[in-house]
Amino acid sequence: MVTTGSVSAQFQTYFSKALLERAIPLLQMEQFAMKAPYPTKTGGNKTIRFFRFGDPSITAISALSEGTTPSSGDERDLTLSSVEATLVQYGSKIILTDVVLATELFSHLAQATKQLGEDAALHADTLCHRALVQDSSTSTGTGVATKSYARYAQNTTNGTTWATSSVANSAMTATDLLDGATSLFIARAPKIKDGYALVAHPAVIRDLQQDDDWLKVSSYSAPDQIFKGETGKLFGVSVISSTNVQTFNTSASGIAENSVGTTGPNTGYANVLLGGGAFGVPSLSSLAASGSPFAPKVTILDAADKSDPYGQRVVASFKTFYAAKQLDPRFFRVIVAKSNYS
Repeated sequence: MVTTGSVSAQFQTYFSKALLERAIPLLQMEQFAMKAPYPTKTGGNKTIRFFRFGDPSITAISALSEGTTPSSGDERDLTLSSVEATLVQYGSKIILTDVVLATELFSHLAQATKQLGEDAALHADTLCHRALVQDSSTSTGTGVATKSYARYAQNTTNGTTWATSSVANSAMTATDLLDGATSLFIARAPKIKDGYALVAHPAVIRDLQQDDDWLKVSSYSAPDQIFKGETGKLFGVSVISSTNVQTFNTSASGIAENSVGTTGPNTGYANVLLGGGAFGVPSLSSLAASGSPFAPKVTILDAADKSDPYGQRVVASFKTFYAAKQLDPRFFRVIVAKSNYS
């Protein structure tokens, strides 16, 4: 009897061209950035300078006497400060052989181009988030504990107590979010769409959603005001879900060396509560069609040259100039929290 097993050599493996889904990160930070044009015609300078005039004050206001001109020297001064962000050039490449392209089942060049774009987006989002969480004066997570913008769920500003507390006593609560928003309001942080925004890890949002005051996005009366990635509101604060949140290992006293991708019940998530003008980035959209060398660019090299005389390689590459910079520590809070999710 002849079976499929006895003549198996004739059968080919069937390949489905339907690709499996990949784990694409939720990236949310850039929508909250203050965007500035790239420097052009500045003699090669790669620095963006953000400016700020002084805050309102009543110290120079005085009572006037009828018919008497106030003495010289008591005028109100204008003060102008600046924050600088130096652009850094970043790039990545994927090399494909001519044989791969000649025998491929899928379009590897199209996928390479898509992959480079996704990598660049993840990198830009990471720079934005870490610019707020990691201060330039310290290379470890411990230093964050001393910053004015750092808060710890259920322990306010005491990072050491928070780190050694149980998950139940160090996970974010609605009160933590209310207190953080109140501190921004007291600091006169500008609003974003008439409120503040929390960019948080889904595990942390899960804890906030247990609160009776949680307002679902489907309940909004003004759906046009919804942020990308918004999952709901608490006390008027929009809560946005992001999987690209800095995590910390809290096995040591305080906050130990930061470790992206840390998981487990003792993980600390560095969630960012934002007001307007908290951080700045260059404006990519305004530069895309200008032809400037600062503009993001994907290049495909598929011709033979001295380094590849036989034309055996095709190179897909991406490059851009980018930077993310804290603009005012009064206008954001980093709320570090554990999560009851397991």
